[in-house]
Amino acid sequence: MRTITAAAAAALLAMPFLPVLLPGPTAAAAAAGPPMGWSSRSLGCSVSEQSVRQAADALAPLAPAGYRYVIIDDCWLAPQRSGGALAPDATRFPGGIAALAAHVQGKGLKLGLSLSAGTKACAGGGAGSYKSEAADAAQVRAWGVDYVKYDWCNVPTADFPGQNVQQIAQALYPPMRQALGADVVFAMNNEDGSTVPWLWGQGAGATTWRTNVYNRPIADSYPTMADIWEVNQLRAEYAGQGSWADPDLIQAGRGGMTETEYRAQFTLWAMGAAPLILQAAPAQAPAAVVANPKVIAVDQDRLGAHGTFVTTDGWYHVLAKPLENGDRAIALFNESDRATVISTRLGGSRHRVEDLWTGAVTSTTGELAAQVPAHAALLYRVRAGREQAPPVVTFEADPPGFLGDDRPSVLEPGVSGEIVTRITNTGATARLRDVEVTAALPEGWRAQARTPSRTGSLDGGETFTVKWAVTPPATAAPGVHELTFHRGEQRATAVVTVAKAPGPGRTYLSDLAWTSAKNYFGPVEKDASNGERAAGDGRPITIEGAGYAKGLGTHAPADIEFYTAGRCSSVEFQAGIDDEVGQTGSAGFEVWADGGRVAYSGLLTGAMPARKVTASVEGARFVRLVATNGGDNATSDHADFADATITCT
Repeated sequence: MRTITAAAAAALLAMPFLPVLLPGPTAAAAAAGPPMGWSSRSLGCSVSEQSVRQAADALAPLAPAGYRYVIIDDCWLAPQRSGGALAPDATRFPGGIAALAAHVQGKGLKLGLSLSAGTKACAGGGAGSYKSEAADAAQVRAWGVDYVKYDWCNVPTADFPGQNVQQIAQALYPPMRQALGADVVFAMNNEDGSTVPWLWGQGAGATTWRTNVYNRPIADSYPTMADIWEVNQLRAEYAGQGSWADPDLIQAGRGGMTETEYRAQFTLWAMGAAPLILQAAPAQAPAAVVANPKVIAVDQDRLGAHGTFVTTDGWYHVLAKPLENGDRAIALFNESDRATVISTRLGGSRHRVEDLWTGAVTSTTGELAAQVPAHAALLYRVRAGREQAPPVVTFEADPPGFLGDDRPSVLEPGVSGEIVTRITNTGATARLRDVEVTAALPEGWRAQARTPSRTGSLDGGETFTVKWAVTPPATAAPGVHELTFHRGEQRATAVVTVAKAPGPGRTYLSDLAWTSAKNYFGPVEKDASNGERAAGDGRPITIEGAGYAKGLGTHAPADIEFYTAGRCSSVEFQAGIDDEVGQTGSAGFEVWADGGRVAYSGLLTGAMPARKVTASVEGARFVRLVATNGGDNATSDHADFADATITCT
């Protein structure tokens, strides 16, 4: 994940804070909750009047859930002003903005536009609002616009000698806020973190302010989403009613993450009282994720609190958020790559616990625990009281062997392996009776309980463990598979990897299937150089004129993992920078056996011949080949593991 150096963080926080004189959010703005709606960002400069109308039509069914704003994100402006006034692009928006606003409002929604605090818009070439704030604000209000996203692009910093970017932003944003009036949503999109808007956005009257530390929109990927969320949590103390921390758009429906990961984003954004602005076309955003009324209620809660950490260790997080009626929202977030149990103490004697994603209601004497799938966030509404409900039950499948173990268990095709399930009467508010666990596996898989799969009762705090012999079919495809176990209506899922260890003797690694592969540019190539970025675009491996028919072509940094099951003894390869990049490029070549590095090539450059690397991997269950960046620009680091072999018994 991206990290911020201590020096950089200190530099940002040390910037002078200049107080602004604007009033805070109005009572009406505070009561409205964080904005919800849709943004045209994915359309880029293909946005048009027709596409916005279509989006409004598709968003209208979500209006009862709170989605109100249809926001045009750039590329709506004409290249030049008309008589000194802003003008919409006549080709993209021939009917004009006022007519479009009327159409949107006729659907029970509101229209939003992007403007820039600089001399030009961020995209599309339109005019910025620099030195025209009052006139531009009056114009968009006259058109019927209810939301302005105010960007930080093309800012003439030379006009502010001796001032840093924070001071410039504090000079440029308040005039637009004042001119728009308190009834228009003012979204400060100064996503260049050096403006530190969290320190002064609320005082400047901003409805929302971005929490990035670098100028880059959110990507539709789990690592980026989790990274941005972590940064957003650092701003929690500055957010509140009517002035919300904005970690960027909701990605559900775009296709780059799983539904579990989209639910995690929606949960974490709700805990942070963040704006819920969809980036996918409204018709593509899954209603099961984005229209859950109980999760939205946590986001829109009138108390306006930003959820904060109860506990966190970098992978496993517990967050709590007080709610207006005295309840608490509790989120359990598993950032790691393997399911694990996350628990927290609620305090007091007895609590009602409602799972806001499943609707299940349970009770507990004080402990809340659940097995949280990899990349998932579970969300609960907790209320103190003695309401009768079944006890909280923690149901685990394939629990990790130690805290921090985020590698899925591995099963070999046609070979029986052990999978464990555990049931704990965590809530301890009543005895569990007739507890039985059953397995529901993919077609062709077999599961047999090695220990009893049923028990007559389970008192508070007691655990019931079942050991299963699970056998994938001999034809099972390598990769990730889900195994589901049931206890009544409750289920637990084990995510396992099917992989086959190398056979006896000496085998080329390029002839084996890896369990994972990471590469800086494009995929890792087998028996070819890395090439450019597309799959299969490599050339024959060549290092200082010597050719190799076999090997792995990577672009450093790269990391390739193989399952070896403790049956292999050594790895050998010729390490070098491929001739396709000339004499540029540099990399280090490493071999890792389980958790330890067992060989290192030293730094190699494009001007050096191949260097033989030999590593002992005796007893290792996993072996990794790693190419590290040589400390310079990574553009030319085409690192070859030529003639890479592994010897096994």
